[in-house]
Amino acid sequence: MKKKPAIISFLLTLPVLFFLLQHYFYHSPDLQPTGFTVNENVLYMSYAQQYNDQQHFSLLYSNPFDGNPHSPQIYFQPATFLLSLPIRMGADPGLTLSLFGLLMAYLTVYTGLLILAHFLGDKKNLFVYGLLFTWGGGLLALAGLAAWVLLPGFTAGSWEIATHLADPAWGWWGLNWGRNLFIPLEAFYHFLFLLNIYFLLKKRWTAGILTAIVLSLSHPFTGIEYLLIMNGWFLLERIIYRERTIPLYFISAHLILTVLHLGYYLYFLNSFPEHRLLFEQYSASWTYDLRVALPAYGLVVLLAFLGIRLNKRNSLLPSSSVRLFLCWALISFLLSKHEWFIKPMQPLHFTRGYTWAGFFFLALPLFKWLLEEGKSRSRMLLTGVLFLFFFLDNLTWTWTLLKDPYTEESESHLKPETREILDYLKKTGRQGDLLTGNAYLVMYMANVYSPVNAWISHPYNTPQIQLRTTQMESFLSGGNAPAGWDNRRILVVTDKEKKSSPAVNPQRLRNILFENSRYLLTAP
Repeated sequence: MKKKPAIISFLLTLPVLFFLLQHYFYHSPDLQPTGFTVNENVLYMSYAQQYNDQQHFSLLYSNPFDGNPHSPQIYFQPATFLLSLPIRMGADPGLTLSLFGLLMAYLTVYTGLLILAHFLGDKKNLFVYGLLFTWGGGLLALAGLAAWVLLPGFTAGSWEIATHLADPAWGWWGLNWGRNLFIPLEAFYHFLFLLNIYFLLKKRWTAGILTAIVLSLSHPFTGIEYLLIMNGWFLLERIIYRERTIPLYFISAHLILTVLHLGYYLYFLNSFPEHRLLFEQYSASWTYDLRVALPAYGLVVLLAFLGIRLNKRNSLLPSSSVRLFLCWALISFLLSKHEWFIKPMQPLHFTRGYTWAGFFFLALPLFKWLLEEGKSRSRMLLTGVLFLFFFLDNLTWTWTLLKDPYTEESESHLKPETREILDYLKKTGRQGDLLTGNAYLVMYMANVYSPVNAWISHPYNTPQIQLRTTQMESFLSGGNAPAGWDNRRILVVTDKEKKSSPAVNPQRLRNILFENSRYLLTAP
C-alpha cells in the first residue's frame, strides 16, 4: 500500500515523459535535440552557466544577458545553483534540465496525491482523484472551437489549432495545473508550493517555514503568490474566526518573509541601475480577458460551489481548509488580474494553474460523491460526461503537442552547423568576449554553451534592447563601437542564409576565426 502513491505518480507523469521522448527522438534527421523543450528554458541554464564563468566563487550570479562580464552579482535561486553543479562536471545543460524537470514533475504529482490522501482518508480511487487534479482542466478547447465556428474573424487551419484560440500563448501559460509540469522550473515551483500546503495541513510548522523560504528564494511571482495567500488565510483564521491552531511563530515567520521578499525583489534589486532597466521591461501588461477566464475556470468554479454545499453535509474538508482553499483560489485570481488595482507586472505569471487548483480542492466533496456514494446508472452517466469535459483541454493540448515531429530549427533543435559554431565558442571563447552579428539564435544559445557575452539576446533580459540593437547595427555597418566595448575582443557571427538586417560591412569580416557552410565568425 505504501508504494501505491509512488506508482500512481509515475503513471500520471507519463505525458511529461512522452514529451521528452518526443523531443529527443521524434524530429527531422538534420536536427539535433538540445533538451530545451521550451525556449525560455535557455534562460535558466544560462543563469546556471554564470556560476561556472565566475572568476571567484559566489552564491550570487549576474545577468548573463547584460553583455557585460562585470555586471553586478545580485541574483540567487536554489535551483539555478544546483543545476550549475552537473554542468561543472561536464553534463549537457539541456539534458540536465530535462531530467531535473521530469523529477520535479513526479514530485509535484506525488505531493498532490499526499494532500488528496490527507482528506480522503484512504487510497481508494486515489488514481482517479490524482488524474482529475493533475490533468483536469476547463472549457478552453470548446471555447476555441466555438469561436472558430461561430464568430467571424477567428481563423484556424484545423480544429486542432482552433482548440488553442482561447488559451493564452497556445496553452503554455498553463491555466490548469498539470500543463505546468511540462516546464521544468515551473514544475519545481509547483512542487514547493504543494509541499508548503502539505506541511501546513500536517501541522509541520518548522518544515513549512523552511520550504516557504526556499520558495521565496526560487521565484518572485510564485513566492509572493504563496505568501499573500498565507497572509490572507492567517487574517481569516486569527482575526475573523479567532482560530488558535496556527502557532504565532509560524504566522510571524511568514510575515517577516513577506517583508524580506518584497524588500529583495522591489527595493534591493532595483537599487542597481542594471536591474532597474530590466524591471521596467518586466513590468509588461501581459494579462488575459475575462472571456478567457470564464471557460478556463468556470467549470471548476461550478464544481467547487457544489462541493462546498455537499461539504456542509459530509464535512470532508474542515472549515479551516475550506477557507484556505478559498484564499488560495481568490487571491491567486486577483493577482492574475492585478492590473485592476496597480501597474501591471506580467499578471499572467500568477495564473500557472494556481487559481484552478484552489477551486479544485474545494470541489473534492463533489468528486467523492460522484465516485463513491452510490453507483446508479444516471450518476455514472453524469460522471462520465463531466469527466469528458473536465479532461478535454489537456487531451486536445497534449495531442497537438505530441503528434508532429520537430522539423524547424529553434532553441529546442539545432542544425549541425549551429552546433559547430557553438562548440567552437565553447572551446575558444573567453570571459569578456562580446558577441555581435545577425545570427540571433547563436547569440542566445551562446550564453548557455560558452563564457562569451552577447550584446543582443533575450528580448526581456537584455537591458535597453532597442537602443542596443541600434548601436550594434551601426557598428556592424561600419560605425564606431559603443562606449564600454573598449579593451574587449569583439566577435561578429554572420548567418550566411540570413538576408535581412543588420547588414555587415565587409571590413568587419576580414579576420576570420571560424567558418562552416552556414556561419562566419570574425574578430574585427
